[in-house]
Amino acid sequence: MKATISLNLPPLNLTKPMMIGIAQDILAIIKIRIYKGLDYNLSKFKPYSTRPITIGYQSTTYKRLKPKGGIKTPKGMLFNGGYAEYKEKSRKRSNSIEGQTASVDLTLSGMMLQNFVVLDATNARFTIGLLPPVQDYGYKVDKDRGFIGLAPKEVDQLVQIVKANLLGE
Repeated sequence: MKATISLNLPPLNLTKPMMIGIAQDILAIIKIRIYKGLDYNLSKFKPYSTRPITIGYQSTTYKRLKPKGGIKTPKGMLFNGGYAEYKEKSRKRSNSIEGQTASVDLTLSGMMLQNFVVLDATNARFTIGLLPPVQDYGYKVDKDRGFIGLAPKEVDQLVQIVKANLLGE
C-alpha cells in the first residue's frame, strides 16, 4: 500500500533527519485525528459492530484487553451489543472524562498505532506504515476505515509546520 502526498513547498535541501522529522509530524497529525474518531476524509469512522460476539477467555485476537462486563459463558464472555459493547465495557470508558478519545479510535491494545511508524527515509522521500506484527490486521483496518493518509486541511497544516521548522516562516 502506498500513498504520495505533494506538499507544494519551494525546493529544499533536506537531510535524512529532516525528512524523518517531517514523517513524524505526519504520524502525529494522523494519530491525533484517529483519536478523534476521524478518517483521512475527516469523516467519522464507521461504528464498531453491534452483532453479538463472544470473546474467549484465552483469546489470542483480543489478548491485550481482558473482556469485562459481558455475560459469562463456558466459551467466554458474551457481549450482546457486539464488539462495540466489548470495547466500551472492557476499556471502562466514561462519557464524563474530558479529552477522552472517540469510541471508534482504532485502539484496542495500542499495538497497531504503536507499530505505525516511519519505515524508511532518505533526503528526498520517506515511507510511513505498519511494522510486521500488525501489518496484515492494520492494513485491513485501513481498507475498512481509511486512516492512512492526509486530508487537504492536514496537508496545509503540515506545510505550515514544515515552513515554520525548516524555513523559519
